[in-house]
Amino acid sequence: MKTLMSDMSETAGREPDDDPASVLSKGIALRQGRHLAESIRVLRDGALRHPASLAIRHELAVSLHWNGEHAESLALTGEVLAAEPAHKPALYARVEILTQMKAFAEAAAAGAVLARAYPAEWQAQLRHALALRRAGKPQQAREIIGRVLARADPLPPQARAKLQVEASRCLTDVGETRAALEAVRAALEEAPDSREAVFQAIGLERLALDHTAALLLCEAALVRWPDDEGLVRQKAVTLTQAGDMSGVEAVLSASRHQHADLWIGLDLDLRRFDRARQRLDAQIATGELTPALQRLEIRLLQGEGRHEEAHARLLAYWDRDTASPDGAALVLNRLIAGERVEEAKAFAGGLSDELKRHTAVRRVLAHLQLTLSEVEAFADLLIEDARQAPSILDHVTRLVSAAGRWGFGTAPSRAVMAGLKHLLAEAESRLPEFTLDVLRAHVAMGTSAWAELAERAERACGQSPRDVLLLALKGRAEFETGRFDRALATTCAVLARHPAHVASLLLRHELFFVFGDAEGGAAFLVEQVCSGALPEERWIWMVRYLRILDPSPGLSRLIAAHAGDGEPKRSNAARLAHYFRQYEDDPTGKAPSPYPRYRPLSGEDLHDLFAAAEQGQVEPGPPTAAGVVAWHLQGRGEGEASADGQAWLARAQHATYLHRVIGPRNVRPDIDLRFEWSEAAAELEERMRSRVPTLIVGTHLGPGNMVFRESYFRNTAFLMSSVTRHEELNNRYEIIRTTDRLAAARIVKCLKGGMSVFSTPDFPAETNARPGFRSEAVGSLFGVSCTLLDTVPKVAQALGVPIYWLQALRSGTKVRVDVRRMAGPLPEEDTATWSARWAQDYLDLLAGVMTSGADNQNFSSVMYRYLMLKRSDLRFARREPEAP
Repeated sequence: MKTLMSDMSETAGREPDDDPASVLSKGIALRQGRHLAESIRVLRDGALRHPASLAIRHELAVSLHWNGEHAESLALTGEVLAAEPAHKPALYARVEILTQMKAFAEAAAAGAVLARAYPAEWQAQLRHALALRRAGKPQQAREIIGRVLARADPLPPQARAKLQVEASRCLTDVGETRAALEAVRAALEEAPDSREAVFQAIGLERLALDHTAALLLCEAALVRWPDDEGLVRQKAVTLTQAGDMSGVEAVLSASRHQHADLWIGLDLDLRRFDRARQRLDAQIATGELTPALQRLEIRLLQGEGRHEEAHARLLAYWDRDTASPDGAALVLNRLIAGERVEEAKAFAGGLSDELKRHTAVRRVLAHLQLTLSEVEAFADLLIEDARQAPSILDHVTRLVSAAGRWGFGTAPSRAVMAGLKHLLAEAESRLPEFTLDVLRAHVAMGTSAWAELAERAERACGQSPRDVLLLALKGRAEFETGRFDRALATTCAVLARHPAHVASLLLRHELFFVFGDAEGGAAFLVEQVCSGALPEERWIWMVRYLRILDPSPGLSRLIAAHAGDGEPKRSNAARLAHYFRQYEDDPTGKAPSPYPRYRPLSGEDLHDLFAAAEQGQVEPGPPTAAGVVAWHLQGRGEGEASADGQAWLARAQHATYLHRVIGPRNVRPDIDLRFEWSEAAAELEERMRSRVPTLIVGTHLGPGNMVFRESYFRNTAFLMSSVTRHEELNNRYEIIRTTDRLAAARIVKCLKGGMSVFSTPDFPAETNARPGFRSEAVGSLFGVSCTLLDTVPKVAQALGVPIYWLQALRSGTKVRVDVRRMAGPLPEEDTATWSARWAQDYLDLLAGVMTSGADNQNFSSVMYRYLMLKRSDLRFARREPEAP
């Protein structure tokens, strides 16, 4: 059978046909057969032989355009229009070519010329409207479409559908998601077989966060067009956004198309880095490395821990297209995430104004402002962008996270939350009710409003039952409201669809403890660590207590099996096995313990602990690891040292069991705290009542281990190390976050305003300091050198403010408070000498706490950190900041 190309080759040596129509038909046929180079040759020769034929020149311009030679194509189109200004195909082509060249303003102007030349043609008006929308004028485009749809002369259903789809896109661009959905649904009623309308509807349902509705549209469309590669991709993307990774894998496996980028993205989401590497290398071997694959390669390098290579690839990616908003946002995000703040500032400063106006870039610029502690600028920029964004979930979660970073109840936090509240109120007219419900569920999650989250998540899951990420929110709400059986079922359902969902993995781990199955929890953790499902920064602090939970060889054998199985997960397993091997020659691992090894993990004790939780006295969760560390270290000395070790163990176990129950009572308004009478206590109370600035220190930071009483501390700011969940505390007192780079300046500001400040020297400071950290507050604790942050003594000496030391102690079911005034600086004493003397004074008081009775509720954390320092194992004492 002869083909078009063989036909052409047979006639190649003959005299060329001088018939322009023949030249046109051959050139068009070759182009439609994707033989672009041959089409261009035929039409170029024809144009030379027939210079008066505008049709040949136009078709040559179209073939050049298809071949990516836009500049020459545009020039030829200009020649055609110069000869015949109303040449309809050329007018249409000019708009399309300019759009492909991303010259959107010029394309809009060309669209206006086309619309004026053919005012009665709906296609001309549609092309003009499309060009206006892409030029950033969606409202003007919407008005044009509205006028065409309102005409008296009827339009065919397919025409009306096309216009309504474009109207939907215009509405989407201005954030009118509800109206956009109505428009695209009208298009589907007009033309149910409109593929364009189906794709727009799927995308809009995703923007509205109704992934179940989007999936139903995908599945109905695939019945109509079963081999449509684009629809398969839409379904896979929708399942990914819904968190249904097993569903994504099933869809991609059933497709006859390759979808390499989707497969690699799935492997990355499931933390299967070796598989992702194999797939990516296979694509690189074929010479294919699209922009999408380049972005995936950067993600993969980050996942493999090859951060410098990822950074180099990132910059190379940007250099290839410095006009890409997505590229700019990606570079900025990675620079900020890698704490390259100065580089991020410089990069942002070099971006064009046009790029800075793009929503993806604006969101990252807002993140940069937050990193620089410019809270007001951050909130203003993010809220301004959200007002016209088609989806504001990312905006909402960023705002809540920022408010929590400052501490709910502080002035910056209140400002951010007020802006968020106003934003959601404004969005009520433009977003569907379901979308608003989901957004408010995320706000409830971020602010620990568990009852509200439970209600909203239940309702949202009822409307969108196939959304796995909504189901994860529901599981967390069930856990936090004490419905542990339901939380277990829900969490298991999430993990069945998304085996690497970190929040659900951690929740499942906690549920083992809720039901008293400590050994099961340990085995589960080992499996998740060795499989690679948990990132290292989330598991490295959790494995410390594994040997205590199961002193038998069972866990060791399990870990060894993982470490030696040759699978890609081997690296995590090898690290875990190495951790366990550290204790192979530890005689205490085999010796019988004089105290229950981890008493809070017994069934009876867990029952008591969670009974207290159900009474609202404590949040449920696994116990701390303080007693485990003490158990490892007991008996290392002889005689008196050994006795001290066992005494420390007993007190640590007792405090570990009590501190989660007793601590929250300090923030309950109905609890009357009993202060030990002393002149120092009376003096402190009078200073605070009179708003005389005062510095107060305790043993360590943490909302469950500080002292609160409304009349006593209403003029106090608290320096906090992490986001607290105690809403009453947040509403009552000003909070200074230690993550705030200006924390010291805010302490000074509060003191100068007549407030007292409750601060705590971080102990030991080495665990929480960046490279280059230096402090003059150095002392000794039990013969071990300890460095404290020297902010407190420096501020106290500079302002002439006294320092009081407070310690909360448990007495039965009550909490009593010991108050002491610490010695001030001597006359003419320099800062370094005073800081060191003050540090030793503080550490001596701390030593007294550590050798006092077991009723000291703060003992668990203090002892744990001291013992870690004693072992020179600061890796495990490091307190990483909480993830947003």
